[in-house]
Amino acid sequence: MPSLSPPTLLVSRCLRGVACRYDGASRPCPGLDLLPAAWILLDVCPEEDVGMGVPRPPIVLLQEERLRLVDRNGRDWTHEMESWCRDFARILLKDGAAGAVLKARSPSCGVGDVEVFGQRAALAWPGAPGRAVQAGADGFWVQALKACEPSFPLINDEELLDPARRACFLQAVERRHRLRPPPSR
Repeated sequence: MPSLSPPTLLVSRCLRGVACRYDGASRPCPGLDLLPAAWILLDVCPEEDVGMGVPRPPIVLLQEERLRLVDRNGRDWTHEMESWCRDFARILLKDGAAGAVLKARSPSCGVGDVEVFGQRAALAWPGAPGRAVQAGADGFWVQALKACEPSFPLINDEELLDPARRACFLQAVERRHRLRPPPSR
């Protein structure tokens, strides 16, 4: 039986106008106004929710012996972020989240557009253009969502403004929402 409730989308909290970014700012996303009004938007900020605080030192992805999440002061957040992302992704997907609109280029929320840097000693903060050893990576939160469900509909705030990409995303969300059984209570 199809769900009668509207789809729930996960949305980077800063895109909803909440001042939760590393610099204490927000990045309101005009594309959210293009989503169906009945859809439920659930704010998520992995960096704030894992305890990094606001404001906080900027973070980057570093490729060392494995991918790490490190802030400007050298604090390694990898373990906390992996654990939070993995656990929260499982809960939200089980509860029926149908898609996500996430902040572009964010080390936690970026969808295929995050730069990965090499050695810590070589970093110029914030991560200097041209020093990345890889471009086009997923942020930690996106990696966790994809690990739980590879076909989970994802789009970044910049792509949401593109009519063709937005249409594909909306169709994928509606299809996922229609095909999933309602969450068990």
